[in-house]
Amino acid sequence: MLPAVPGPTGRRLPESTRAWHGPDHWVCSKVQGLGAGPQGPDIVGAHAGNIVELRNRFDTIHALHCIGEVSMAQPATVSTRVGIPNTPAARNIRVQLGRILPLLKEIGLSPTAVRLVGGLPRALLTTRDVGYRVPRHEGLDVDLVMESDAIIVGMRLQEIHGGALTAHKQFANATWHPPKHLSASSVDLISARSESYPQPGQLPEWVSGSFEDDCYRRDFTVNTLALDLETAADLCAGAGQCLVHHHPLALEDLRQGIIRVLHAGSFVDDPTRLFRAVRYEQRLGFHLSGQTMDLFSSAVAGNCPATVSGTRIRHEVELAFLESRVAAVLNRLVHLGLLAGMGLTGARAEEGREACGRMSEADANRIDMGWLLMLGAAEAEPSTAGLELGLPPKMQVRAEVFRSLLQDPVLAKGTLSDLTLARRLGSVSRDSLVLRSLQVYFPHLHPRIDWLMARAADPGPRLDGRDLIQLGYTPGRTLGRILEELRVLRLAGMLRSIEDERAWVRDHGPEMQAAPE
Repeated sequence: MLPAVPGPTGRRLPESTRAWHGPDHWVCSKVQGLGAGPQGPDIVGAHAGNIVELRNRFDTIHALHCIGEVSMAQPATVSTRVGIPNTPAARNIRVQLGRILPLLKEIGLSPTAVRLVGGLPRALLTTRDVGYRVPRHEGLDVDLVMESDAIIVGMRLQEIHGGALTAHKQFANATWHPPKHLSASSVDLISARSESYPQPGQLPEWVSGSFEDDCYRRDFTVNTLALDLETAADLCAGAGQCLVHHHPLALEDLRQGIIRVLHAGSFVDDPTRLFRAVRYEQRLGFHLSGQTMDLFSSAVAGNCPATVSGTRIRHEVELAFLESRVAAVLNRLVHLGLLAGMGLTGARAEEGREACGRMSEADANRIDMGWLLMLGAAEAEPSTAGLELGLPPKMQVRAEVFRSLLQDPVLAKGTLSDLTLARRLGSVSRDSLVLRSLQVYFPHLHPRIDWLMARAADPGPRLDGRDLIQLGYTPGRTLGRILEELRVLRLAGMLRSIEDERAWVRDHGPEMQAAPE
């Protein structure tokens, strides 16, 4: 069953065409311009408290989206005084805000004109013990929304306190990076706005708006939580409660661990929210509400992700690589059908996803490593997903090499000799990304590859082509074969000095020279 989908987010429809009937009910009281299909009317029912059923999935979604006559009226945001749990996350946030708030006060920002939004209020208020850890790529960055020009505020912060400012003019936002001596995290400055989507999957159009407008452009109810700076200051001073502005269902959804979209067209407007929903679900130990799951399944079945560029989809997958529970996120994406069209599935693909779960969170190359592990083990050729997602050509070539290594049955054995390992990996002995990825995929090779990389990085003296020419060898294939064999033996630890290499050439060079090309 597929609920009715609203027009572009933020469009103000007449009250007669909108109705709100609870957290999981979107109804249509007026639909125009849709005819009956071969199976009867597209709109099956429109009764108070019931879900409007659509029959032809994405085509109907698109039609309703463009007509804009089916919508969910958003309830007014509410403000609630909430007790702050004494959790490690809450204590960390108090420290973080204690560093940032005085800096904002010095530039003259009114406490009631700025609100703290994003992940910090959610982490601050959650009492669910799910072993949640803030992903390294998110850290404890501060997100502030304001009913003024965020870029101007950022310029003022930079003028008074220094640091660097990155302006995002497309949405009138900015990121301020405080100087190191302040020991403060980056601050994302957001201009409050309302948004509408001219077509499904396109970036939204926006106009300046109020705090309430900004609340209702959010993806999920638990991400609508906002604290004004006055409340945040009280919190830093040790207050046990704070005033939270939020969607009416936000606190209850946070308590019950529910991911819920704000309106029925959310996944159609922006299909990247499908990936985001899975990341939050697995990261926080939450689950999608029943109606949100219906909308999710319908968006996937309707191929809504096809309306988004491959580059944006690639970015969403890369964010999954940075999660602490990356294997769980990737497996869930596969289970819900979001990776099927990219060639990232198949019999061995699960091994690649599980290997992603063994990546170190401290590894700076998690994204590139994740792609090698996923593409190398996938059913399709790496170039298939590479072209679909706009991966750099160099990464596609690396993935082809990595794929061939995974298909080598010798590497899967735990008993291969040092010489065999050196022969198999000699061509990639300088490619630390490929070798580190192999360590993750084949844990039994981890210490052996560490040893091989140390050998490859050894700057000690060694014979080169000029040395061999001086020993009487002429340029050509034979000279190249001798140099390659020296490299392999060196990697295997069988030649430890330049004297060892000269002795080996003296003993074995003539027979290699006599061998047919």
